[in-house]
Amino acid sequence: MADDIFTEVDEEIRAERIRALARRYLAVAGAVVAVVCIGAGGWQYSVSRAHKADAAVSAAYFTAMQDTARAPDSTGMDGTLTTRQKTGLQALAALDGRARPPLRILARMERAALLAGSGSLPAALALWDGVAQEHATDPVIAALASLLWVQHQIDSGDPATLRSRLAVLDGAGQPWRAQAIEAEAMLDLRTGREADARARLERLAMDMSVTDGVRNRAEAMLQTMGADAGG
Repeated sequence: MADDIFTEVDEEIRAERIRALARRYLAVAGAVVAVVCIGAGGWQYSVSRAHKADAAVSAAYFTAMQDTARAPDSTGMDGTLTTRQKTGLQALAALDGRARPPLRILARMERAALLAGSGSLPAALALWDGVAQEHATDPVIAALASLLWVQHQIDSGDPATLRSRLAVLDGAGQPWRAQAIEAEAMLDLRTGREADARARLERLAMDMSVTDGVRNRAEAMLQTMGADAGG
């Protein structure tokens, strides 16, 4: 009986270690994906070209982006927004009723990233969901918004709802397919489906078509899971 108890405790500790590592890797994945979207030069060019007639709106957007991109000062090291970032956030929000797509969409994505990073997750989730549902959103950005919506509540959201979202994103030809499969593996770990998580991670580790970042994270997760299982 004592051995059984110790075995159960050991398995629970191992599972928690895996979940903790999964959360860390998922945070990295979400940050990388956000940078890909918000910092993409091609989208910036598209905004500039599409809104030459809206010079004032475009100028306000790029000024706000400069404000929000500034490194946190001594008052913002705990995750709160700096004074300049708050100003930029307000400027981006003011564009919502003035700008046209794609500028309006990009402004919402930047706002969501700032809000999520400063602890205002419900507001960020609402923005991502709105971007994902808006018909004017580019399909690649809509898919990214939906992915970020899932990633930022992978530990707390309803598993069935999250899986439903991910099922739309993990199909062949989807722009964020690898990241969606990665998120599905994290959700598997959360819900105790370690074998399913391992299978998904093995697929990613062997898929040379995915980005190095996704493949390396999958390999690291598999190594951790294997080491824990062996211990």
